[in-house]
Amino acid sequence: MRRAERLFQIVQVIGASQWTTAQALAERLQVSERTIYRDVDHLSASGVPLYSQAGKGYALLEGYQLPPLMFSVEEWQALLTGLSMAQGWAGQRQAEALRAVQEKLAMAVPSHLRALASPVSAPALPERRMLGALLDPLQRAIRERSKVRVHYRDVQEQFSKRIIWPLGLYFWGHCWTLVGWCELRKAFRHFRVDRIVILQTLGDRYPHLPGHTLADYEAAMDARCTDPQSTVEEKTPS
Repeated sequence: MRRAERLFQIVQVIGASQWTTAQALAERLQVSERTIYRDVDHLSASGVPLYSQAGKGYALLEGYQLPPLMFSVEEWQALLTGLSMAQGWAGQRQAEALRAVQEKLAMAVPSHLRALASPVSAPALPERRMLGALLDPLQRAIRERSKVRVHYRDVQEQFSKRIIWPLGLYFWGHCWTLVGWCELRKAFRHFRVDRIVILQTLGDRYPHLPGHTLADYEAAMDARCTDPQSTVEEKTPS
């Protein structure tokens, strides 16, 4: 890592927390503490408002504006690629938010990076745009803990109606699945989002109950993976 990049990262790391020790900086940047001391002295001499306190470490003056973001060419193109792929598979509102993030990042990087385009494109195909119409309300329902009613079509073309407590969305590279607590089955269930025929957000908020949260679901799945004899009930409608 070039020294200029390391100096910038030191300012970023210190600015992101209330106090940061030289040891933590050394471990983060994989250099010696002596190097950190020299770098901090250099930054202070350059006018960066850093201050230190025994037993706490370093802090940055509140309100100090960091210089432009520094990425390598590979890092910048990787970031653009990830944003492009996320936009192609996201709902409309989230895709717009991702574009806004990309524009803000472009304003904060040096001009030589701003001129580079991502070598990878993930355009939103018609079927993905249709899927996006479901992702936006599902994400909002998850955020607001709103119950949803779904009309679902499984792989056998069987239809069912469920009231779900939406907990999370998972992307598998080719499809999205909704994880939620199913009031009908009284258990966690998966639903492929592209098989939801009708989605209705209800006015009711679901409670935060032990054993019904996303953390509970993930803990149960971890237990199931480590213990094949686990009796966790979880099924995926096909």
